[in-house]
Amino acid sequence: MAKLEGIIYKTFDHYVVLRGFAAIKDLAQISHRPKSYQRNADKEHKKSIIQFLASGEYKYFPEITLACRVANYTEFAKNIGIDNAVDRDDAQFVPGLKVLSERLPYEGYRARHASLTKNANDELVRVDGNHRLEIFDENNEALWDEAKADKLELEKLIVPFTVIFSEKEFGDKFEAGIFHNINFKQLPLRQEASLRIIHDIGAFDNKESLGKEYPLALDLIEVVKTGQFNAIPWLSVVDDISKSYYRTTCLSIARLLISQKETLYLQRKECVLDLKKTRRDISSIQNEMNIIEETVKAKFDEIQELELNQTGFEEMVTYKKLKLEISQIQEQLKLEQNNHISLEYKIAHLEYKATNLRRYLKSCENSSIISEALTLLVGVYRSFSQEAHGNIAFLCALVYYAILDKMQMQSFIDWAERNGINKIIEPDDLSKDSAVNLIMMFEQIYQAKKNEIFISMQFGDSQSELIYEKITRAIERFNEKHKSIRLNATPIRIDRTVESSTFSIQDRILEAIKSCSLIIADLSSSNINVYHEIGYAMGVAESHNMIPNMILLYKEDTNHNKEKKDIDKFVGFNLRNLSQLRFKDYKQLVDGLVDRLEKHYGV
Repeated sequence: MAKLEGIIYKTFDHYVVLRGFAAIKDLAQISHRPKSYQRNADKEHKKSIIQFLASGEYKYFPEITLACRVANYTEFAKNIGIDNAVDRDDAQFVPGLKVLSERLPYEGYRARHASLTKNANDELVRVDGNHRLEIFDENNEALWDEAKADKLELEKLIVPFTVIFSEKEFGDKFEAGIFHNINFKQLPLRQEASLRIIHDIGAFDNKESLGKEYPLALDLIEVVKTGQFNAIPWLSVVDDISKSYYRTTCLSIARLLISQKETLYLQRKECVLDLKKTRRDISSIQNEMNIIEETVKAKFDEIQELELNQTGFEEMVTYKKLKLEISQIQEQLKLEQNNHISLEYKIAHLEYKATNLRRYLKSCENSSIISEALTLLVGVYRSFSQEAHGNIAFLCALVYYAILDKMQMQSFIDWAERNGINKIIEPDDLSKDSAVNLIMMFEQIYQAKKNEIFISMQFGDSQSELIYEKITRAIERFNEKHKSIRLNATPIRIDRTVESSTFSIQDRILEAIKSCSLIIADLSSSNINVYHEIGYAMGVAESHNMIPNMILLYKEDTNHNKEKKDIDKFVGFNLRNLSQLRFKDYKQLVDGLVDRLEKHYGV
């Protein structure tokens, strides 16, 4: 139960309100959130409110507005006269309302003292201020512990309130209208003006109390206001506050960089675990290779002994059997060597990723590192046209990638330019999540690209088309086998996927090779274009200091090796160290390719 005391009067010609002061806990206990128009506060917002109330610096907010629904509102309101005063007799229509006889002030508009007693939280409705009250509702103890605030102490805070009396039958509609007028009729204070108060005037001594991103943002503002980043439109320092955005941009950058830390911390943890597992796998394969090499050596020793001590050894069953066994073991060794190469590539990739993540987590709140990223981006912005520099969210995302991974930053720029993202230049200074959403959108597309498998092959002849059919069957089988993790590996065959656009087929091929995660190249036809595409992929990998991630296919009885050349000579000596899948029949191709795909994706 809680008793609210204040003065009661008729306002705006027709609204009866009770205004006063009460402990915030009491207001929470006798009111509830209307689901029709009020939203729940998320965890972070609740925590920030608790921290604000606990901070003690300029701790104030406007009155909390509650609604008291009256069943017989017509009778309650009809006797209120031209003096707008609510009489003692009028209180009978509102359960718990008591109006006293004296009036305040003694002259002019005269209101009466009144009290409203309520027993449960279903009796009053929260019109405005729900989020301030929600933190005092039940089942929030863990949140208070996390915020390290004294709930019992803050429950005693005396805050202003208004209870507006409404007709019960139309309560939702009436209260929603009041909620709208309170929250949306006002002209919001621009973030830039707010930050000028915080930074230039120095209104707050405890910057951390404003939010964890503010200290970093204020450090950045100090750097940016020197004008050294004026080439970046959103960081241009101007005197006219209506045209200034650099403070808001600094806050947006700080907010994004800090908000991504938790996600990237989990990614790095997963990456390190994967790296340890891959190193164990490569050690196991190395041991297996050593055993195979010892076995081959022993077999060769047996052959050498036969050749030295037996005449006509070439016709001996034992000799032929040893030769066959050596050939089979060497094939097994080749497979293990290819697996070893694939894992070396994976380790290089994981080490690169882990290094980037570690560097980001260590430096993303360092204003000097952010300044270095902005210096790098000055050149990027100078390359943009005047009408294609993107919005604030675009700049924030660029800073994020400049710190995290410069190669991915370039991919982001390429993607943004292809899709016109950088042509969206309207101010987005009121949005808090647009940079995060932009990154999520890009990375979903980026990941989809990383699940693309570029198929490099000769087009048209029957053998190549049959090989392509088996490649797609292997990918389908792989996807079906691992559908629970939704990898959705997708084959890209350029003659079937190229769009009719300004891009030439050659441009599309090179773009596909750069963006895909894996190349499957069929060497069985000895097609010169296939070798060109392999070479380009090797160059891309070399520029990234990585091993090219590709699987080379070779059909051992290919129709194109009319001269019966040695396999290594036919496919090319310099390709021997790349992962190859040599097959005699198509079942061997499909099974082997599924196995290689599993190794590539680490499943």
